[in-house]
Amino acid sequence: MIRILALLVVLVASPALAHSELRGSEPSSGAVLVASPDRVALRFNERVTVTTLRLRDGRGQIITLETSGGLDAASEKFGRLGTPLVPGAYDIDWAALSADGHPIGGRIRFVIQGQQ
Repeated sequence: MIRILALLVVLVASPALAHSELRGSEPSSGAVLVASPDRVALRFNERVTVTTLRLRDGRGQIITLETSGGLDAASEKFGRLGTPLVPGAYDIDWAALSADGHPIGGRIRFVIQGQQ
């Protein structure tokens, strides 16, 4: 009986122990676009505090994003572009604190191919 109760506790507690995760982005990782997006966006499975949202071009130069919400926890975070991007490779670097306080982060690479 004790083993069954212990197994139930582990099974019920497991979802609570899961970390936050990135569920999607705009542009998506590996996307090849024909035109510049007007924003970048991150979508998470739960509310997180995004501490870094940075867009870099292929030379590593940071492109300014207009963000709102500061460090408020949210399941989505957006950054608007002030000017259109030129054809080339770009990286979105991000970092966040999960709801449980654990740091998460990653890089999303996309390419603007331009009109053919």
